[in-house]
Amino acid sequence: MNTEKNSWTTYLKSPVGQKLMTEEKDWFDRNLEDVFGYNAVQICPYNFDALNKNRISAKYKFSFATSEAEIQSDSDVFMVSPAELPIATRSLDLLVLIHVLESVDDPHAVLREAERVLISEGRLVICSFNPFGVWAMNRYFGNVNLPPNSDNWVALARLKDWCKLLELEIVGGQFLAFYPAVNSSKWKDKFSWVQTVGKRWWPTSGAVYCLTSIKRTVGMNLVKTKPWNRDPKFRKKSIPSVSSSLENKVE
Repeated sequence: MNTEKNSWTTYLKSPVGQKLMTEEKDWFDRNLEDVFGYNAVQICPYNFDALNKNRISAKYKFSFATSEAEIQSDSDVFMVSPAELPIATRSLDLLVLIHVLESVDDPHAVLREAERVLISEGRLVICSFNPFGVWAMNRYFGNVNLPPNSDNWVALARLKDWCKLLELEIVGGQFLAFYPAVNSSKWKDKFSWVQTVGKRWWPTSGAVYCLTSIKRTVGMNLVKTKPWNRDPKFRKKSIPSVSSSLENKVE
């Protein structure tokens, strides 16, 4: 398949790509605005700013080396390796993965790295394509009007299992893009009503899902022992003397 045709740069210039990026940007602005902390990182295979409305001061943008052709040379994006993130263990308050899981060969390894770099109670936000959504049917027609790596979409149920194994508690999420992947401005406007109907009647058929999880660290609970009883359980009973017993009999 032609690389230029199946690239994020080309896809995001199309009508359906622009509509999707606008919808995702609106979701991130609403859901990340009130996430607080000291350090935040987003990883995305193309030029995107999901942390624009977030109030954390130290914010960084990463992208994997496999997406280097998609990133502008003058952008503020650091190219890293998906095998090991150059981030200290337990140092991030917020990590955002935007269409990363479907862009790597081992998505579970990326999740393990995400769990490693997050602090306790840190947030992990994942945005990925739904293999059972309304856009999945396009994969049977030569991936027409679909973004790159459309064969590597991770199912939501599998992602939930991975999060559970890594002690990442899912606290929220939402499906996006209920309209068909039609690359036409004319038909895009005609299918605008499908977005409202899809949210109401087919809530899990969205082409994209956004998931928020929190890293839960199970600590050690000290069991409080009962204090020792000062009085012994089997103590000696006092025996009356012989003189006192005789006196009692005389009386």
